[in-house]
Amino acid sequence: MNLRTAATGFVAFLLSVPALQGNDDWAFTYPSSNICALRGSTVEIRCNYKYPKGHAVEKIQWFTNKHDEPVDLKDDTDYTGRVEYSFPEHRCRYYSCTGTCTLRIRGLTLSDSAEYKFRITTNHGGAYSGLPGVKLSVTDLQVKVVIPPSSPNRVQLECHSMCHPAGYDGYIWYRDGTQRHQGRFTWFNINSEYRTSCAVQGSEHLPSPSVYAPETPSVGWTPPGVIKEGSSVNLTCTSEANPVAKYTWSKVTTGHPPGHSVQGQQLSFHPIQSSDSGQYLCTAENELGTETSSSFSIDVKYAPKTPSVSVRPPGEIKEGGSVTLSCSSDANPAADYTWFREHGGSVEELGENYTISNITTELGGNYYCEARNAVGLQNSTLMFLNVTATSSSSVTTITVVRGTVAVLLATILLLIFLWMRRKTASRKAGGQGGRPDTREESPPCPVYDNVSALTNRSASAAQREPIEEQDDPHYASIHISRSKNQEVPRGFAGALVESDHTEQVLYSAINLKRPKAVPDKLMSDTTIK
Repeated sequence: MNLRTAATGFVAFLLSVPALQGNDDWAFTYPSSNICALRGSTVEIRCNYKYPKGHAVEKIQWFTNKHDEPVDLKDDTDYTGRVEYSFPEHRCRYYSCTGTCTLRIRGLTLSDSAEYKFRITTNHGGAYSGLPGVKLSVTDLQVKVVIPPSSPNRVQLECHSMCHPAGYDGYIWYRDGTQRHQGRFTWFNINSEYRTSCAVQGSEHLPSPSVYAPETPSVGWTPPGVIKEGSSVNLTCTSEANPVAKYTWSKVTTGHPPGHSVQGQQLSFHPIQSSDSGQYLCTAENELGTETSSSFSIDVKYAPKTPSVSVRPPGEIKEGGSVTLSCSSDANPAADYTWFREHGGSVEELGENYTISNITTELGGNYYCEARNAVGLQNSTLMFLNVTATSSSSVTTITVVRGTVAVLLATILLLIFLWMRRKTASRKAGGQGGRPDTREESPPCPVYDNVSALTNRSASAAQREPIEEQDDPHYASIHISRSKNQEVPRGFAGALVESDHTEQVLYSAINLKRPKAVPDKLMSDTTIK
C-alpha cells in the first residue's frame, strides 16, 4: 500500500460534511473534512457538488483561506507546477445537475497546511463555494527521544507520526541509511557517531529526519578582523545536531578548569576589554551526546597604558657618573619607546632603556618617554634628573689657582735675580773705566754668583746661538747672612731657612725655557753677607 492509498484510505473513514449554499438546488459535500499527510507526499482532496438544471458551469477553482479574496491555486505562486484539477462530466436529471471534482497537490510542504475550498461559476453570473472546506495538515515523521532512568548511557528512540493512530507499528528503522529492523522503537548509544531515521512501510522514500549527537562545534566572530579594545564583538558557536543542540561557553584559564559559563549560541562583548583576552570553549549538547569545540583565542589589541619610568642607580646623581632611564608600558601589541627631554625635543634615543654616560650638570632636567603601537600612543609622567657637581672639581680648581700663584712667585724671583746681576755687572763696568762720580758704591758685602749655565759662555755668545725651548725645572738659592735682629728688605718674597751661622737660604723652583745647550739643572748660589 503506497502513501497515496494509505492517505486516501485513512480519510475515507471520516464523516462527509455537506456544504449548502442557501437552498436545496445548490449543494457541496467533501468526503473528508480533515486530511493528514507527510511532507513530500502527494495528496488528493475530493468534493461532490449539485447545481440547478439550466445553469451551465463556466469555471471551477480551488482556493485556500490564506488570502482575503479567493485566488485560484493555479494562479498562486506557492503552488506553481504542483496542482492538478479533475472535473469529470456532470449529469443532469430532472431539476438538478451533479458532478465530482478532485484537487491533487504534489510535493507537499509544511506551509501547505491550510483549509481548501471548491468554487464554481455559472453562465448566470453566480459563483458558489462549498463552505466549510477541507483542512489539510502536513507533518514530518518524528523520532522522539525517550531517556529511561535505568540506562544512563543509552536512550530509546520512538518513531512518531500525527497521521497514524497511537500504537501503529508499521515503521522501519535506518542507521546511516542502512535498514536495520522494523518496529516502533529502537535504541541509541549516547555519543554514537551514526545517524538514525525511520520511515512508514510503503513510503520508505519519505524517511524521517535523522537524529544524531552534536558534531564538533565551530566558532566564529563578528565583525571579522582585528579585535580592538572598546569595540563590540560577538562569538557564535555552530554545531550540526538533531535534536537541536544547546550551547555553553566557558573561558579557559591556564592550569585551572574552565571559568564562568554562559548559556546560548552567541557570546557577546559590549564593549570588549583587554581582560577579555584568553582561550574560550564552546560545548554543544543534546539528548544524544555532547561535543566541545577546540579552544578559540581572543587577542584584544589596545593602546599603551600610561608608561612608568624608573632610574638606575637610584638616589643622588653625581656629575661624571652613568645613569640609565627605563620605560615600561602595558600594550598589545608591544609598544615602541622614544625618549624626550622637556623643552629639548627628542633625544633621538629609541628603546626601552636610555643610558647617559659621563653625565654633566647641563644634562639635568625633566625627561619622559613615549610608548606607541599600531593602536595608539601614551606619554609617561616627567622624571627629573638632578645632577650635582662632585668635590673633585673643587680640588681641581684650587690646584689650578695654587699652580698659578706659584708660577707668578717664581717669575718675580727670577726678575729680582736678573735685576741684581745686571746691577752687579754695571758696577764692575763702572769701576774699570767709568767716572768716579758716576760709579756706584760697592755693596757692603761681597756678592758671589755661581750659575754654571751662564758662566760657561759669554752673554753675546748666548744671544747668537739658536735656542730650543725646553721645559726643565731650575733651582735658584740666595744665601743671606745677616744678624739676627736685621730685618729682611721690604718687598722680598721667598722662603727663608735658618742656618747655624745666622745665614738664611731662600729656595725657589722656577720652570724656565732654556737653551738646548744649557745643562739640565741650573744651580745659582748667591751669597750676600
